[in-house]
Amino acid sequence: MPDITEKNRRTVQAYDAYAERYAEVTKDGRSEAGAEAFDTFLAHVKPAGRILEVASGPGWDADLMESRGFTVRRTDISDGFIAVQARRNKHVERLDLLRDNLGRHYDGLVALYVLQHIPRMLVDGLMERMAHAIAPEGALLLSFQIGEGERTETGSSGDYHVVMWPREEMEALITSHCFDIVWSRVDDDTEGRWVTLVAVMS
Repeated sequence: MPDITEKNRRTVQAYDAYAERYAEVTKDGRSEAGAEAFDTFLAHVKPAGRILEVASGPGWDADLMESRGFTVRRTDISDGFIAVQARRNKHVERLDLLRDNLGRHYDGLVALYVLQHIPRMLVDGLMERMAHAIAPEGALLLSFQIGEGERTETGSSGDYHVVMWPREEMEALITSHCFDIVWSRVDDDTEGRWVTLVAVMS
């Protein structure tokens, strides 16, 4: 899959270059949508539970979850974001969602603003692996971009490969892997229209 590998590599490189700036512009807090999403998600995770966060970025969401008594395994594929968190004395494991073992028996899994960078043909398999990683009755917090097809976003730091999904198609895929969607929200930003949802293992 040389084309897929190259698109993924260029996306990661773009995030490496933008990590410091991204951390700076997002450090002052989350949106109303983000606050509602985390409140809902954490209400479905058992108290003091273990949470796997993929694409941890600068780590602000992990900070929030830990402040509420949860244990968070912070992971990211971007060396730039790993370095940002290391400077804050936070440990982040390097994790490649397409190749690495996710582990098992998490009470929750967070995958925000990452699915849009996963090649379409690999998402079904990734969803199966995420379902396998979550304990019975555990919860998933996920976002994806609504739309059709794929595009390349070019920014000051490089190119980002973006895969969009019709809402009904993605939600059907999620529920096919033994998840019940218990909450969802649609929001618009400068990049497009997004669905954020919470699903629980049935």
